Amino acid sequence: MAVGGRTRGISDRGRRPAHPAERDALYDTVDQAALSRIELRDRDEQATTYRRVSSDGATQVGTRRSTGPGGRRRPAGPDGLDGTGPRRAAAAEGVKPGRKIGTHGPKWWRARPLWLRRLVVFGFLSSVLLFVAGLAILYTATKVPLPDEIKTGDQTSVIYYADGQHELARIGTVDRQNVPLSQISKDAQHAVLAAEDHNFYNEPGISYRGIARALVANVKGGGVQQGGSTITQQYVKNAFLTQDRTFSRKMKEIVMAVKLDQKYSKDQILEFYLNTIYFGRETNGIEAASQAYFGKPASQLTAAEGAVIAGLIRSPNNLDPLKNPDAAKRRWNEVINTMISQGWLKEKPAYPTNISPKKNNSNSSDQGRYIQDQVIRELEAHGISEDQVSTAGLRITTTIDYGRQTAAFNAVNSVIGPVYPKLSNLKTGLVAVDPRTGKVLAWYGGSLYGKNPATGQEQYLDNVSGAAIPSGSTFKAVTLVTALSNGASLKSVYEAPDEVTLKGTTSEGDYIVHNDEGDPNYRYTDLATATAASLNTVYVPLGQNIGVSKVIAMAKSLGVTSSLDNVAGVTLGQDSVRATEMVSVYSTLASGGVRTTPHIVDKVLNNDGHVIYQGQSDAATVLDDHVVKDATYALEQVIASPNGTGKTNAKLADGRQAAGKTGTVQEYRSAWFCGYTAGSNNIAACVNMFRGDAKVDKDGHPLPDQSLGHVAGAITGQGVYGGDWPAKIWKVFMDAALKGQPLEKFDPPAYAGEITNASPSPTPTPDLPATPTDGNMPGLPGFTYDPLDPLGINRGRNNGGTSGGDSGNGGGDGATETPTPSPSPTPGRQGGILNLG
Repeated sequence: MAVGGRTRGISDRGRRPAHPAERDALYDTVDQAALSRIELRDRDEQATTYRRVSSDGATQVGTRRSTGPGGRRRPAGPDGLDGTGPRRAAAAEGVKPGRKIGTHGPKWWRARPLWLRRLVVFGFLSSVLLFVAGLAILYTATKVPLPDEIKTGDQTSVIYYADGQHELARIGTVDRQNVPLSQISKDAQHAVLAAEDHNFYNEPGISYRGIARALVANVKGGGVQQGGSTITQQYVKNAFLTQDRTFSRKMKEIVMAVKLDQKYSKDQILEFYLNTIYFGRETNGIEAASQAYFGKPASQLTAAEGAVIAGLIRSPNNLDPLKNPDAAKRRWNEVINTMISQGWLKEKPAYPTNISPKKNNSNSSDQGRYIQDQVIRELEAHGISEDQVSTAGLRITTTIDYGRQTAAFNAVNSVIGPVYPKLSNLKTGLVAVDPRTGKVLAWYGGSLYGKNPATGQEQYLDNVSGAAIPSGSTFKAVTLVTALSNGASLKSVYEAPDEVTLKGTTSEGDYIVHNDEGDPNYRYTDLATATAASLNTVYVPLGQNIGVSKVIAMAKSLGVTSSLDNVAGVTLGQDSVRATEMVSVYSTLASGGVRTTPHIVDKVLNNDGHVIYQGQSDAATVLDDHVVKDATYALEQVIASPNGTGKTNAKLADGRQAAGKTGTVQEYRSAWFCGYTAGSNNIAACVNMFRGDAKVDKDGHPLPDQSLGHVAGAITGQGVYGGDWPAKIWKVFMDAALKGQPLEKFDPPAYAGEITNASPSPTPTPDLPATPTDGNMPGLPGFTYDPLDPLGINRGRNNGGTSGGDSGNGGGDGATETPTPSPSPTPGRQGGILNLG
């Protein structure tokens, strides 16, 4: 009888066979039944055919269906009963039958040998155990320093010139005095919490969200770039006087923060922090900062004063209220608003006006202080804080050339030094760079740093990187290269009337543009001459026709970072920019179209002599070669051409070739000269000039006695043009800076682009030649083409400029001999702009 596919025999239930012969017959029957069972798999129909033969000889045949291989009765392998199915294969590997192998995990993981998978799992678990053990050891061995154990102020940092020998400045002597938390006003405490960690009393020593955010940034940045820091973590970081950015240091910082939070109360940690954090002006701790900024102890700080000090923590150098009042007040507002939202302050107080002047604790000259400030700003942008510069004993080598820095100082003094007592409110800046590398070679930030003994005024604003003023016609170089990049030609002829009205181009209606008083009526001119003479009535329509948005985009690609208005007047330099931005524009032309970001730090060594920062510039090719050649030729005419606005004061000694552009803003608000020289050792430099204390009327125009024209008029008999003092300073500097260098020439112009000509007016112009010559300009009969004077307009012009000021100043100064100049529009005329070149 067959039960469950197995034959139990035919004897009575529970009875053993009595006779040996009967028992043998039973066993033979069982073996035969087992060996006779055959299973055949039909692969297409997923069915198994079987045949059973019982001990009495009866045969049963049937079919069993299954939904997949095996079913309840697993078939043999592909090779039959003696084949190698999966269970036999597993047995061959030494695995016990019945155990499933490789049924978990992705396919690539199951495909790996078992020994390799076990090795990987073992290695991972071992790494986790070692990491946990390492954290435990680090936690046990790490000591959290107390404020008295943290050394500050005992390591002076030194800033050097580019030669690494001449000292430029020493930074040190950090002031610090520990006070208990009870001697720090509650308003000041709340201000610091609002500025740095308003949830301080409700969180552990570390910010898990901040750490996660930092991890994402670090993965994207390819290293340890930033960290999410609570007040506890910031205090811990003050215990480290190295600038290493390593994972091990970050882990140690986290462990120390956790340990500190478990060992000390929140009030104790806040006290530690307030006594060690750096607040600028060479002060560590809030007590010293309170004395430095307000001349009072920290216990007497008001909420408004505390918010000023708390706002400094993020960037002490850049947020000093006397150096950068606008940024400091913005940060102050942020802190005050957070205090109000947290319930620590009921209403907004007035911004404090009792901020003390900065004491000079640095062993450096006035010029050294401006360079020192720029060094700190640049290092902060690359992750080295002012606190580290002031306390960590760094050795900082700048890019400043000792000889050329001296040349910059002497150039400014030689031009305006003799009259400075009468012009103490005149501000001047000069910056020079190596166009190939972006290294800053000279930096004149201002004549004084600190209080002016003559006027009693404070001066901390750097005239190179801090003062943003309208650039005037120096910005026309941007419109010039934009036009050339979009197919314009130097030989194209444009209308050049005294005045141009652009219909409906402003929110107030028409936009009126005119040239400077004293300019002859050019009538028609080419682009090179329009550049040399700084003709507004050519350049503004040119920029409008190309597209103002294209001009702005070009400016950004050349290194201008300030905001520019999308209006036609952008060509005239009506937007405020810094000298560092304009020198980037001219440096790009000087380097053949490759923009290199100016930088002032060459390298930084820590107190162990290891390089922790290496200065470099980002380089990008932004101009085609033919654009550079044609733009350089046009800008060269500003100095070389009889029509040029810089011909009188910007020509260099020994006939050295140079290209540049003057800039004079309406009502003499500011004056510029930017330019560069030819050759492999060339230099690009910009000089700006403005009045630091100018007052304006309700429409924003300088009052009659507040412009550069007023402060200079008694001496020069006229206003200050870009072709005056700025061009003179530029020339004196360049002659000294390039002395001994070989005389080299610019490449000739490419004269690329499509030549287009304006249709001549039917009314004849007396100044034009009456008959054609062999040099006639294509498209305009009777126009003799001369690269230096393409329309013959210079004939009869007074190049001496005795009555109209020095010839060549701003937009065609000087006067023609014929007494028929165009009437001068009234300054400040509604809808009009006067750019003086």
